[in-house]
Amino acid sequence: MNEPKSLLDLETERELLGTCIAYPKLAPLALEKISPEHLSQSLHRKILMAFIATEAIGKEPSEFDIDSRLSGDSDYDSAGGLRFLIELHSSAAPCKPETAIVGLAEAVRRNYLRRKFRNEADAAARRAEDKLNPIADVISGMRESVTALEDESQDAQRSMASIASITNEMAPVLHKLSEKRGEMLGFSTGFRRLDRLSAGLPPGSLTVLAARPSMGKTAFALDIALRVAMNGIPVAIFSLETQREMLNLRMVCRHGRIDLSAITSGRADDDVWREVAPAVATVRELPIYIDDRPRVKANDLRWRIRSAARRLNARLVIVDYLQLSTGKGDTRNDEVATVSGELQAAARELGHINSGALIALSQLNRVGDRERPRLSHLRDSGAIEQDADAVWFLCESDGTRPGQFAPSTKDLEIAKSRNGPTGIVCFDYIGQCMAFEEHV
Repeated sequence: MNEPKSLLDLETERELLGTCIAYPKLAPLALEKISPEHLSQSLHRKILMAFIATEAIGKEPSEFDIDSRLSGDSDYDSAGGLRFLIELHSSAAPCKPETAIVGLAEAVRRNYLRRKFRNEADAAARRAEDKLNPIADVISGMRESVTALEDESQDAQRSMASIASITNEMAPVLHKLSEKRGEMLGFSTGFRRLDRLSAGLPPGSLTVLAARPSMGKTAFALDIALRVAMNGIPVAIFSLETQREMLNLRMVCRHGRIDLSAITSGRADDDVWREVAPAVATVRELPIYIDDRPRVKANDLRWRIRSAARRLNARLVIVDYLQLSTGKGDTRNDEVATVSGELQAAARELGHINSGALIALSQLNRVGDRERPRLSHLRDSGAIEQDADAVWFLCESDGTRPGQFAPSTKDLEIAKSRNGPTGIVCFDYIGQCMAFEEHV
């Protein structure tokens, strides 16, 4: 494909190659940011590959080493062979090569990303013109391509950094924690004992909340959502299982301590309905947003999470539940691993955008009634445990299953935590309104 001349900067590529040849000890600074595929010309890619191959055997590359590897190649010979390499050497950055080589590599990478975006956009346009392609698939494919490009761009921005620069980045956070004693690194879940054990919800963290069916994991997530929103922090809920109208009703009943089953079964009397209006008035003012589109692809879900963070400033995102999203993979384990990886990436992006965090609900494999959940019970993939910063299990304290609307005592076990200790927090579950309170 012919590239627009504005996206081809052969002079910058040659200056970069020349600087690598002239100052081979500085080449790793460039190779952190680019690889041969980022160069637009075939000959330039071959030269860089020869340079890297020479380095790989522990030798400091020179024009003569590269010449011995490329001699006989038609592109190389037609460009002048060794004479062309010597010309490259002479085009090296004339001053401050350590700074120049990084800037040149970044310029080459930017042009590569622009070319790649142009090619992806052209391919998307061709797919859109073919009326046999469903438009939803065209849009989803374009989102996936753009997300991959964004990942590449962010990888370059967050390359190897010195501990000194990282410390400088952390200084404002440490200063804030020292000035406001008792404040956590993350924002509060609304449960004091849980915060003390988990350090709240740290920026960029992925927390997996797992339980057996009808154990109350959605109710617990909604309880956290309400408590967080009551503190003025916007919340986005991606419900792949329950319609938004039902979630809204559950939050109204939880906030007003109203019997949900009485409302849904038609048993509510006038006293109950009088309690509904003030609860509705409060909940409707909260910064909570719900997306209830089912069976969403993992890359589309990640896109929507990022959009919610940017458009709505959603700092807490809840996904209910992980296994209902779809991803690439030959097996169910591979598919769930893809979903888990996308959610981990989405959580990191939340952290960068607005210091947000993500809670993903998960199913468990079959667990005996009196058997406590373990990390190995996470359903369909071990990748969930690996990708999560924290794993919380919700279960009955006594191992029984009293039913969805029955009052009970539940344990929230922090089985994994990268930011604090593990342990158990005990909750009283008020079944009729699906509310949780820390057990006294």
